[in-house]
Amino acid sequence: MVAGWAKFLPYSDVRQLAHAIDTGDPITVEYVATSGNRTVRTLSRLMLDPPYLEAWCHLRDAERVFTLSRIHGVMPA
Repeated sequence: MVAGWAKFLPYSDVRQLAHAIDTGDPITVEYVATSGNRTVRTLSRLMLDPPYLEAWCHLRDAERVFTLSRIHGVMPA
């Protein structure tokens, strides 16, 4: 399901994101905001709600909602 919404992610990143959602492991993502600004965010408590990913953002120290198509990279936290 992640692959259909995360259009800019290579298959390996889709797998890593899906695994983190399934296991509850934290991840770090490269995210492009609607303004075009790129940020790197560490996320935990992931909940998939296509086309969104709800998560705890450690940068903002708050719950945030991320659009899956704006995630451009995934790596271990």
